[in-house]
Amino acid sequence: MQETELYYLMYKLLSPKENPERWRLYLELFDKHVLRLKMSNKELDHARVFVDSSKVPEEDKYHMQFIENKQKRIDLVIITNKRFIPIEVKIDADDQNNQCSDYWLEAEAYHKQHALSESPVLYYLTPQGDFPSWESAGNLGYEDCPFIRSDKIDDVAFCSEGFNWIADCEGNPPTKDRDSKKNLISVYDEIKGMIDKNRTYSQSLTEEIMRRFFIALDKRFDESFCRKHHLKRGGNRRVEIGDCYTYKRFIDRFFGRAFSWPSICLYCTDAAGNVIKFDDDKELWFRVGCYNGKCDPVDGESTAFCAGFMIFSNEVKQGLYKEPEIRRLLKGKNILPQKIVDEYDKIFNGLIGRTDLHDERGNLIYFTYVDKTLRRFMNQEEIDQKAIDRTIEHIMTEIKNLLRRVVYG
Repeated sequence: MQETELYYLMYKLLSPKENPERWRLYLELFDKHVLRLKMSNKELDHARVFVDSSKVPEEDKYHMQFIENKQKRIDLVIITNKRFIPIEVKIDADDQNNQCSDYWLEAEAYHKQHALSESPVLYYLTPQGDFPSWESAGNLGYEDCPFIRSDKIDDVAFCSEGFNWIADCEGNPPTKDRDSKKNLISVYDEIKGMIDKNRTYSQSLTEEIMRRFFIALDKRFDESFCRKHHLKRGGNRRVEIGDCYTYKRFIDRFFGRAFSWPSICLYCTDAAGNVIKFDDDKELWFRVGCYNGKCDPVDGESTAFCAGFMIFSNEVKQGLYKEPEIRRLLKGKNILPQKIVDEYDKIFNGLIGRTDLHDERGNLIYFTYVDKTLRRFMNQEEIDQKAIDRTIEHIMTEIKNLLRRVVYG
C-alpha cells in the first residue's frame, strides 16, 4: 500500500464526516497512543481533520496560508480549539528540502494567527520511528548537536505508537458502517505487515521478555522506594518524564533501524521532596534502561542494561550531554558526588555516573543479543518469569548501591 493510500484511510477513520459512528473514539485513542497530548473532551469534540488527497473535496484539504511555497501539502492535519497538529507520513518516499520545517512554520504561524494556547508539534510518522533528514528538518535542531528538537518534531512509529492505536481501534470496530469497518481492517493489516516484515519471531519473543522485565522492575520503584531514595514519579504527557524514552513505546521499536532507549525515568528530589532544578528550565533525572545501538547521536558505547543520572532540559526537550554544561551545573553543588561528575564523558546521551547492571551470576544484561536473552529467560517454550524476577532482584541491589552514593545537599 502506498503511503498516500494509508494516510487517506487513516483520515477516513478519524474524520467525523467519514466515520460518524467511531471517529470520536478513534481520535481519542489516536491522542492517547500517537499524539500523547491528553486532549480534553471539549477539544476532541471540536476537532477537524484534513487530508492531502485527490479523493476528498477542497474543504477537506488544508491549504497552506503562511509559508512561501504554498504548493506543499501536509499529509494529515488535525485542528482543535487549542492546536494545529500537522502529521507527515513517510514510508518509502524521500524527504523534500525544508519539508518538515515548512510544515512546522505553517503550524506556528497558524497558532499565532488564531491565538492558540498550545505550542505546535509536527508528528513524523514512519514504520520504525526514524528521524527526518536534516535537509527536511532545516534549523529545527540544536547547535553543534545531531538531535532533532523533540519539542518541535516528534518521531513516532507505526510499529509502536501507530500499532497500539490501530489495535485499540480494532478492538472497538464499527457495528453499523461496513465501509469504516473495512477501512479499519485495511489499516490494521498494513501496519501489522510492517511489523512482521521487519521483526523475526525470536525478536518478538525478546520484546515480550523485555516488556515483562520492565513491568516487573517498574513495580519496584513504588512510593516507599522513591521516598527513601529521593526520587519522584512524573507525568506521562509527551516529553514529560513518564513519556520520554518510556519502555512502553520504545520496546516495540527496539529491533528497528531507529534510535531506541526504553527506560524508566524518575525525578531526583531534595530531602524535602522538591524536584532538583537548574537554570529554571532543567531537571535532574534518574534513569534505568537499555539502548539498541542504532543511530546513536552522541557516540555512545555499550548497549548493556544500565543506570545513571541525567540533566533534562525542558527548554530544548532533550538530555544534556556536553561536558562543560553538565560540569557547570553540578560542580560544587553537593548534588551528585564530584567524582562521578569529574568522570563524566560525552557518551550515552548525558548519562552521569553510568553503572552497568548485572544478573545474579554477575553477567551483563544485553537485550540486543537475542539468542543469549532467550537462553537466559526462556524455559523450554515458555518465558521464565522466575528468572526475570531473580535478575531484577540482583539489579535492584546494584541500583540501591548507586543511589546510596548520591548526596543531596
